[in-house]
Amino acid sequence: MDRNVLPFPLITPAKPRLAHFIRIGGAHNKFADLHASDRFPAERIVVEASRLRYQKELIEALREDGVRIILDTEVAELAAPSKVAGHSRHAPWASSGQGGLLGPEHFKDNAPSDVIGQIARLAIQSQIVDAVLAPAHYLGDPAFSDWLVVDRRACALLRAALDREGGQYISIDYPVIVPHTLLYSDAFRGELIEAIADLPVDNVWIRASGLGSDAGPLSMKRYLSAMAGLHNLGKPVIADQLGGLPSLIAMAFGAVSGVAHGIGERERFDAQTWHKPPPERKDNNKFGRAVRIGISGLGKSVTINELELLASAKGGRKLVACGDRRCCAHGVRNMIDDPRRHAAYQAFSRVRALEAIPRLSREHYFINGPMAEADRLARSIKQLKPSNSEAALRKIDPSKLMKRFHDYSRKLEKLRTTLEQIHEARGDETPRARPVAPRHRPDLKARDDQR
Repeated sequence: MDRNVLPFPLITPAKPRLAHFIRIGGAHNKFADLHASDRFPAERIVVEASRLRYQKELIEALREDGVRIILDTEVAELAAPSKVAGHSRHAPWASSGQGGLLGPEHFKDNAPSDVIGQIARLAIQSQIVDAVLAPAHYLGDPAFSDWLVVDRRACALLRAALDREGGQYISIDYPVIVPHTLLYSDAFRGELIEAIADLPVDNVWIRASGLGSDAGPLSMKRYLSAMAGLHNLGKPVIADQLGGLPSLIAMAFGAVSGVAHGIGERERFDAQTWHKPPPERKDNNKFGRAVRIGISGLGKSVTINELELLASAKGGRKLVACGDRRCCAHGVRNMIDDPRRHAAYQAFSRVRALEAIPRLSREHYFINGPMAEADRLARSIKQLKPSNSEAALRKIDPSKLMKRFHDYSRKLEKLRTTLEQIHEARGDETPRARPVAPRHRPDLKARDDQR
């Protein structure tokens, strides 16, 4: 079977690799199907500790194909009242806290709960983990202001625990989970750099609360500046849980070394209510959320009913249907039948297309390629006139739907102008994020045989 389903270009030294991490989340069955059909060309995946045992077959298969496996400890969620009762409660160390809630005392040296020791042993005993995200917490937590001090110490303790247990080959990446507005503070970035610059970590992950795939011009401009301010760390920087156009912008402008997100999900992070108890569920509440489908090249998703309504308008199908026959041979129908496959193809192909461009040309390429394409597409879609009868059939208010596209079109126009101004003001000597370095994976079987 031909594994080259996606047309990936050759990469030269002038075109440094972009690190693309895929968060598996709870969709491992779908990813298993994609992997089996050679439509999941991931090189790095993130698996949550609470799901590791359920997803081990998929992870082992991916690892056999050379995919690097990163373990998310989920301790940030286990310290948050609104998240602790979610799926994270199945992490092996969740029961260490009162009601599963982990406080600062759980991350001290020789803590009775031994959370850090448990993390190290799970990573080693699984025999599938290449790297661990250091135990880190939301730095905007109003209930505790010293998480950075706690997390810095916990990272050093994790390195010692891994080495002590025989996991010297497992690397550590450091997550910074923070309100996006705090990132824009020079004082905070200085404090952050001082705190983590000498930690034994390979990469730094920035999970910015409140910044997502719908980021506007001002937020995007400030985010790019803030990320550039972190280059003094001397380590690659990963934009965590950031998707859509903002993730591509951050890579094109050299602000980050790579991105981490899910496929059709986990493209935005919001911890604004993490410190509050979870809302009480009502018996008549429906579980889950509506399936959303990304419109190719637009950087925006819609529900199935909205996609069908837009496609039914005069000229709409040509605008909203996936035009890449390698992705969706039958356009809208394939998008609806298998949204995850469509999203996966789009995510991988966009990153690889950007990766194929020389580093110093990526900004120009992006502004005049993907950004211009999204701008033109939004301008065209906002002119569609869906019929009221079709809208009523799908229980959609067409005026509200089209207003969203009018607003989105204006946002893209302003965003494109902002990026053009940034590009014109920058020179070729502008510092860019350091590429993620490849790591050698030891032969664990050979090592065990030698014992």
